[in-house]
Amino acid sequence: MKILFISRFSPEVSIGGVERFIKNLIDYSRMSPHELLFLLPSPTNKQEGHEKRDNVSIIRQDFLNLNYRKFFDKKEISENEIKSKSMAFFLFLQKLIKEEKIDIVSAQDFHYLPPIFSLVLNMVCFSAKVPMVLNMHSFIGTDMQKSLAKDLLWEKILCVSKSVAGDCFNKGIGINKLHTQYLGVDIKEFKPGLDKRWIKEKFGFPESSKIILHASRIINEAKDILEEKGLGALLKAFSQIYQKHQTTMLAIAIAVPPKSFNQEFHHAIEKLKGYIQLNNLEGRVVFKEIKLEEMPLAYNGADIFVLASENETFGQVYLEAMACGTPTIGTNIGGIPEIITDGVNGFLIEPKNTTALSQKIDMLLSDEKIKESIIQNGLKTAKNKFSTKKQFGSMMNYLEKLVGIDNNDPNRIINKQL
Repeated sequence: MKILFISRFSPEVSIGGVERFIKNLIDYSRMSPHELLFLLPSPTNKQEGHEKRDNVSIIRQDFLNLNYRKFFDKKEISENEIKSKSMAFFLFLQKLIKEEKIDIVSAQDFHYLPPIFSLVLNMVCFSAKVPMVLNMHSFIGTDMQKSLAKDLLWEKILCVSKSVAGDCFNKGIGINKLHTQYLGVDIKEFKPGLDKRWIKEKFGFPESSKIILHASRIINEAKDILEEKGLGALLKAFSQIYQKHQTTMLAIAIAVPPKSFNQEFHHAIEKLKGYIQLNNLEGRVVFKEIKLEEMPLAYNGADIFVLASENETFGQVYLEAMACGTPTIGTNIGGIPEIITDGVNGFLIEPKNTTALSQKIDMLLSDEKIKESIIQNGLKTAKNKFSTKKQFGSMMNYLEKLVGIDNNDPNRIINKQL
């Protein structure tokens, strides 16, 4: 089976949930018996090209670079640019599907692209009789996005959580069209036992300090999401915590955005500095830009991981923290409760509840027995339920069914062992 994955987001350009998914899927693909092609945007500092890695092809094209400030806002992207890039997408896709004999196409968050891209994809695949699935990593936000998900010819809509699937159903998409497909964490990369001193050296913390770690983006495209990611609530809770736990420090690991959003990124940084000053936390809170490949070290050196989001479709970072043996605290919203069971493999609080957040942090800093139980259950959750091997294997089986491959065929090739 030949599968074409198309994404506007690439781990070479920025860091986020879709980018993590693409990176993990490329890494996982070495175990797959199928041939996988990834059509991704070309990084700004690299030329378009085609890279072959055994059974994986990575194709980078400029027409997927759609760095406009607000979706569907014609004031921010010219009509000529949309026309030229969508035409290039149409011609390239038509040729690729025919020449490579693609069996199925998986489109990532296409309901968030200019509508013409979904229409082009549907036209090309309909003409070639190739089924398409829409992978939804984001909630539907507008009537246009709802229409793109509901009214086009997607064979299925694969949702990253039951929360996303429920949102789709509530907005009129038929239940038989929906399938929940969780993301996975690479437990060979995110694992305990790595250098615990790295984060202290990176952030300049004393050797004796206890570290609370927060990791997230601070802008989404051009939108400031400091409050949405719970940073205001975390800083308020931390201002209460450090008075009791004098050696505690707060590390904020910031995902690097695409270069086209440097101005918005620096504005959000200045706002974050203001939050820190308002809470009188200078010297106790340090933020740094962290690369994705550095995150296993960051988790390993942290005593607690906290992401008190107000909006989260799934929450890949909770899984990464769990897989590294770091106790986690999240919020009871979106897809997070599908990962964290309160009091078992982590703690859940209501968004903006700074009192509850400080209490849970205090509990993990004060009670080693509870902390160890949370750690061990978190490791089991990551390994047994959310590993990339389990989740991506499940996704491949589902895609096989959609193209008519019998999973019970004794002659079927199963996943290769690394």
